[in-house]
Amino acid sequence: MTNKSSKEKIALLIKNARINRGYSQQQLADLVKLNLRSVQRIENAEVLPRAYNLNLIARELELDIAVLKEESNISDTAEPDQINNTFNKPRKLILSIGIGLIGILLIAAFLSQSSGFPETSFELFLLLALVVVVYGIILWTIWRS
Repeated sequence: MTNKSSKEKIALLIKNARINRGYSQQQLADLVKLNLRSVQRIENAEVLPRAYNLNLIARELELDIAVLKEESNISDTAEPDQINNTFNKPRKLILSIGIGLIGILLIAAFLSQSSGFPETSFELFLLLALVVVVYGIILWTIWRS
């Protein structure tokens, strides 16, 4: 989404503003509560700073945050959406498999302990159908979004 030139432009703007204010990299890092290595990577265009860090740096160096955000093509809400989309599928998969296995174990435990149930194979099939329907509803609620 962001290319190398936008990282370089932001790095140059931040570095020039820091030098004009007479701050060392360590002083800027202390003021915005980042570590020195983070400031170095931002100024060397190794990384594109997150929106929160960009706001802190811009506020401290009295830079126009709108210009920096325009250069970086980032927004405050882009990150959480990306994180949710990245981690949802594995979590949903683990949850789906885990619930299925736990359901199988619980039904097996119930059937092994019950002396009077099921009396007929029809009752067993009704129980299995109910379990499949309930499991299907659970899976639908997990995977619908």
